Amino acid sequence: MLEKLTQLLKITPPKRWQIEDFCGIDQLHLGGIGATHKLLDGLSDGLSSHSYGLDIGCGLGGTGRLVWAKLGCSMIGLDLNTSYIEAAKLLNTNIHPAPKCQFVVGNSLHLPFQKESFDFVTSQHACMNIEQKGPLLKGLYQVLKPGGQVLMHEVMLQPEATQTDVIYPTAWANKKDESHLCTWAHFHDLACDAGFEVAHFEDDTNAAVAWLQQTRATNSSPRVSVPSKPIFTPTLPLGPNAKAMSANMQGNIQAGVLQVVSLTLSKAL
Repeated sequence: MLEKLTQLLKITPPKRWQIEDFCGIDQLHLGGIGATHKLLDGLSDGLSSHSYGLDIGCGLGGTGRLVWAKLGCSMIGLDLNTSYIEAAKLLNTNIHPAPKCQFVVGNSLHLPFQKESFDFVTSQHACMNIEQKGPLLKGLYQVLKPGGQVLMHEVMLQPEATQTDVIYPTAWANKKDESHLCTWAHFHDLACDAGFEVAHFEDDTNAAVAWLQQTRATNSSPRVSVPSKPIFTPTLPLGPNAKAMSANMQGNIQAGVLQVVSLTLSKAL
């Protein structure tokens, strides 16, 4: 992936590379960059260039870069995938001025940060293959400052669905034993047990289906001229199964198996 990405970055665009140019590879969650804008609208007032945020499961760093662009906050992106972190750093060096984002390889279950380090935490489609969600939430509570927020945009099981109902591959798992989904009710209880209050919850399932339908129809339309197609596409980070993953996501949601949610968890002062 890194070699291909390096080659693509050498193609000189009409202008310097902008954050939005990379949304086809660094905004791989349902709803794309629009969903990230919506999620970040939930951040509390009072954040500034002195505020410090953490993005877990950061992938190629799109969420962190958008936080910096919208709010000026410094960000750290954390991901287990070394190739993703190297790609995130590479993208940063091709944006001018370079976003105030650091990217580190690390495990969200063993956060390499001191207590009360961050004003807020973001997570987009990063929890689906983490089985130990209770310890994850307790760890996030530890590194969050009093009064801080965790903003999440995640995929969960519908209340009556089970793990065996999900068809794979998906963007987070190629097969069933790599996936650890739970229901919102269960996640809610784990968040409260960790000490959080649920400040906001929204069911984004219908919006996710509409976005998937529109995106997949656009990508498959023969009437779309070649020059208008983006240079950076999900196949680069996800591999040749990207189309199958997208189709399965749409099928799983429409079959009533998956729920797409956004939520804000708050830590008391």
